[in-house]
Amino acid sequence: MTDQRLMWVTEVHNFGGFFGGDTVTLSAVPWPEGEETTLTIDEKALDNIAARHTLAAEMLLRLDFSGERIDRAYLVAARDRTLLNQALPATPSAAALSRPTIRAYHCPACSLWFTGQPLQQGAQWVCTLCDQGLR
Repeated sequence: MTDQRLMWVTEVHNFGGFFGGDTVTLSAVPWPEGEETTLTIDEKALDNIAARHTLAAEMLLRLDFSGERIDRAYLVAARDRTLLNQALPATPSAAALSRPTIRAYHCPACSLWFTGQPLQQGAQWVCTLCDQGLR
């Protein structure tokens, strides 16, 4: 059974581990609050992240856990737009290319840049995390 959690990255410790490899080790806290924990993510688990070395502090990840193992890491948001853009793949997925899409948006209430498109509720666009209206 998969356990999905939002985790706020507080520090990136290393890329590759002791003998090299294809992992990233970082510290993160559950969003919006919780105890800090150290996590190791295999590069193959990165979903919408260009490469493991683009992960940085002040990023919000949605992690799918199977026990202690992380099966999928999805970049949800980042405090800084530049960090977000560097972490996202340069080329959108094939599905995204079939129509115009929004790469990222800013939520003033969360003070974060989010990947993808906000939710549309009637004529109003709202943040996918806090449900606050966007200006």
